[in-house]
Amino acid sequence: MARVLVVMMPAEGHVNPSLGLVKQLVDSGEEVIYACTEEFRARVEQTGAQFVTFHFDRQAFSDDPDLKPIEFKHPNQFIYMVLRGLVQRMVPHVLAAVEHGEYDYMIYDSLMGWGGQVVSERLGIPAACSIASFAFAEPLGLSKESYEDTEEMRQLYKVIVELSQQLAAEFQVAAPPVDEIVKHFGKMKIVYTSKYFQPQVEKLDDSFVFTGPSIVPRADAPTFSFETFREQYPHTVYISMGTILNRDLNFYKVCFSAFRDLPIQFILSSGKETDLTSIADLIPDNFIVRPYIPQLEVLQQVDAFITHAGMNSTSEALYFNVPLVTVPLTSDQPMVARRVQELGAGVIVDKRELTPAILQAALLEVLHNPSYKQQAHVIGETLRQAGGYKQAAIEVINRMGGTYHQTVSSTQK
Repeated sequence: MARVLVVMMPAEGHVNPSLGLVKQLVDSGEEVIYACTEEFRARVEQTGAQFVTFHFDRQAFSDDPDLKPIEFKHPNQFIYMVLRGLVQRMVPHVLAAVEHGEYDYMIYDSLMGWGGQVVSERLGIPAACSIASFAFAEPLGLSKESYEDTEEMRQLYKVIVELSQQLAAEFQVAAPPVDEIVKHFGKMKIVYTSKYFQPQVEKLDDSFVFTGPSIVPRADAPTFSFETFREQYPHTVYISMGTILNRDLNFYKVCFSAFRDLPIQFILSSGKETDLTSIADLIPDNFIVRPYIPQLEVLQQVDAFITHAGMNSTSEALYFNVPLVTVPLTSDQPMVARRVQELGAGVIVDKRELTPAILQAALLEVLHNPSYKQQAHVIGETLRQAGGYKQAAIEVINRMGGTYHQTVSSTQK
């Protein structure tokens, strides 16, 4: 039995993919110590892992203009966000919480970048990287030919160098080259998708293990009844913009205007902290609006999904063969949306050109052209065949040096 440290970025899209793997590791005899922020304690402890809390102020990503989520156009923007927003703000608190423990290996969130290597070096243990989005063959998946080095980006490069040297001195480790600050570091990298869905997969080596999404029931999900949907409407569509970027009331107003006259049942997850009071009178009769929807259950019942193209939500939809209308907002979402469209499983709506007419046309295209459903099924089959959290646990234990007490044959995965 090995003692495993898991350190995750405190966000739904990063914690949720890790939970099935963690539970499987615990069930296989590993002792798992999971470090995250307090809000995820109950969810993590349900896996059987021990929970360790560290402080992390997520509000900085709303209040600090340098860290606000954007669509990154240049790798330096992303590198700076990781370095200042995560390594500088998160790693000291993680080290304070875990540095006095003893561990055999660790699994860290890829968004920590160089921060994962810092923790691994300070603890003197090997690391595995948990990648909740696509793996990057290059930073942001961008080749040098696809972006321009402006004076602003050159100045930002200098800031990154100075900050990385300052942090290296603080952490008592060597400063990495700038292009390695966001590198996927570790003995192995767990990617929660399939080789088919992963862009530029031919550029990745054998340390990248593709296990598909981790689909596990969520104990905190509310109940939701589907009994009357099909009786009243021929189609059901789910709308969710995730758990962080879901407070845009103008987007919801566009949805209400676009879809109020269609013979379709809409289920809208508005977010636990979104106040819809000011637009409550605009909600059409064919909309069911809830602060929190059991997404895995809903996706098994719907005909299409309107989404921000977060990797977690996109993977879950495709796992259940659901085609997509994507409205990417920030971070990796444009890249995920492009991959969905490239493979024919959905369409992209540009957030800057969003109108009721454009959104309605996109949805009707996806619903009425069977090729989108067919291609979603093609991708979904590759995700289901990748093995999920059981295969991920086998790979982690075998590669990281633990002892796996249960053999899972290919027919049992």
